[in-house]
Amino acid sequence: MTRVIEWIISLLIVIALFVVIGLFLPASRTVSHSVETNRPMSTVNDILSSFTRFKDWNALINHDPRMQLTASGPESGVGAALAFSSSQHSIGSGKWEIKEIVPGEKIVYALDTPGRGKNKTMTFRFERTGQRNQNIEITQRYSVDYGYDLLGRYAGTLYVNSEVGADIKRGLTKLSNLLATIPRFDYSQHEPGFEIAELPAQNVLLVTTAAKRANDDIALAMTNQRKWIDQVMEKNELEPAGPMRIVTNEFGSDSYAFDVVMPIRRKGTGPAAPAAADGEAGEAAEAVAEAAPAPAPAVDPNAPLETFEVEVEGPVVYAQLPAMRVAKSSYVGPSPGLARIRDLVRAWALVRGHEPTDRPFEEYLGEIKDMLAEDAEFNVYWPVVVPGVDAPAPRVIAPLPEDEAAEPAPAAEEAEAEAAAA
Repeated sequence: MTRVIEWIISLLIVIALFVVIGLFLPASRTVSHSVETNRPMSTVNDILSSFTRFKDWNALINHDPRMQLTASGPESGVGAALAFSSSQHSIGSGKWEIKEIVPGEKIVYALDTPGRGKNKTMTFRFERTGQRNQNIEITQRYSVDYGYDLLGRYAGTLYVNSEVGADIKRGLTKLSNLLATIPRFDYSQHEPGFEIAELPAQNVLLVTTAAKRANDDIALAMTNQRKWIDQVMEKNELEPAGPMRIVTNEFGSDSYAFDVVMPIRRKGTGPAAPAAADGEAGEAAEAVAEAAPAPAPAVDPNAPLETFEVEVEGPVVYAQLPAMRVAKSSYVGPSPGLARIRDLVRAWALVRGHEPTDRPFEEYLGEIKDMLAEDAEFNVYWPVVVPGVDAPAPRVIAPLPEDEAAEPAPAAEEAEAEAAAA
């Protein structure tokens, strides 16, 4: 009996010590780590204010690559949420939800995760550092309240730094590596912005060419190859089905290799031109209709693309381009500025989880001779895929006959003479 009493007294002493020590332990815990990046604030903000690239910057997926992730709410911003569910008991199920965003300052997530504690938050704070404040220090901080949950206080003391802290370090390393893959361009100030669009499959005529990286040389190369294309369209009773495209193959320091591409359709199969008025107004309307091809009529995107019998000449190739998903923007200004817009489009797409593939291209909404004007207009595209969802669309190109030489079209001699005179 004495031993039983001694055992009970010892147990009570242990319990009392446990309670007393627990009451002196912190009722809340925080752990934080930092990393620095030289990427623009817009890139950092957009990646962390959305769950589109969550698997690429968060360490949660490292514990169970097969866990299920389900997004809800808006694609980005306050209210965007991501629920996770793992078959591993140590991970369980839970949710991250964006509760507050102060652009350029902080992003706050509310966490509903297994384990003791409440009011769990993960906060990312941003502070400009380095010379001219061109770098950003990203501090990730986890906070949890235990209140009078003594077991939670012990767990927080023993495990938060070692477990949650380790995940924060791994996550910041992943985030730093992800940011390093995104071009260092601030797209936040570009107007009118960006979008993801779907382009239908198209019949095209194209010519591959190259020129020195001088505006006059590039314009002359475009003009020469466009004359070849116009000649083939006239011969085969075809007409433009949209604006001319310039596809970048190689943008070097001394030379520029590109394709001149013209979407085509059978002559007369486009939308009917508006009825011309009498007199000078009617003549002006006809001139506009001839100068700018009407847009292609709406077609069923699932319908097979009609194949044309095209008799090509010189360097011209007849091709069928597949339907594609593209990141798109527009640009007004001299054509040398297009290189920067291409980089902005690529950076914007990567931040949102769309992988740029193939080659970027532009639609010239005006004449080649006006491409250096301040009011020249262009649409800029970069084909993209969503990794794990899309497969890159193949290019379907008719081969160039081996005996064809890429010589200037006869009509191009006039353009060369004009350029020399200028």
